[in-house]
Amino acid sequence: MMRKKLVIISMVLLLSGGSLVAADKLFQKVTLLYNNKQSTDDAVVVDDKVYISIRSLSDSLQAFVQWKSNDKKLIIQKPNVHMFLMNEKRAMFGQVDKGSVQKFLVQAQIDNLNMAISEFKVTIVDPNDKETTIDSRSQDDDDFKEFVEKDTFWFSSKLVSYDFKNAGKYKVQFWMQQKNNDPQLISEKIVTAK
Repeated sequence: MMRKKLVIISMVLLLSGGSLVAADKLFQKVTLLYNNKQSTDDAVVVDDKVYISIRSLSDSLQAFVQWKSNDKKLIIQKPNVHMFLMNEKRAMFGQVDKGSVQKFLVQAQIDNLNMAISEFKVTIVDPNDKETTIDSRSQDDDDFKEFVEKDTFWFSSKLVSYDFKNAGKYKVQFWMQQKNNDPQLISEKIVTAK
């Protein structure tokens, strides 16, 4: 039905000289905001329905989103990942002094993992978008199976020393990767340096 409408719209545009004004009225761009953050991909409105890219949806939801065209299925998998940061004295924190070097580890509880993954990692991104890997595991690691062969597992990163040299928000991120796919951001926590 939708394909017929697009063919009819295309024919009308061709017959009317392909007017960009008509096309602009038929295909309106829409700004996509999720938690007040603008997506890099815009959406469009066609016939009063909003269409967005699967990648935008995946990033916004912090979930695996997969389109199976043969089956006409859109599959969304959202593992729960709860993270908290602990300093070397095992006290939780979320705020630090600007310019301070902190030793900390990331604790994560993962549940509702209903898919096979080939890798996961924890990163920190500074206010200037410089990413540093805190810890990771892949299929090549001896202890990988103990984490991912269950739908629920706990992960404790190694103790790292990190310089919070700039004021601003630092994003601690948990990434997962399915075999032969790109890594997907699944969870994010903020550490504020003042």
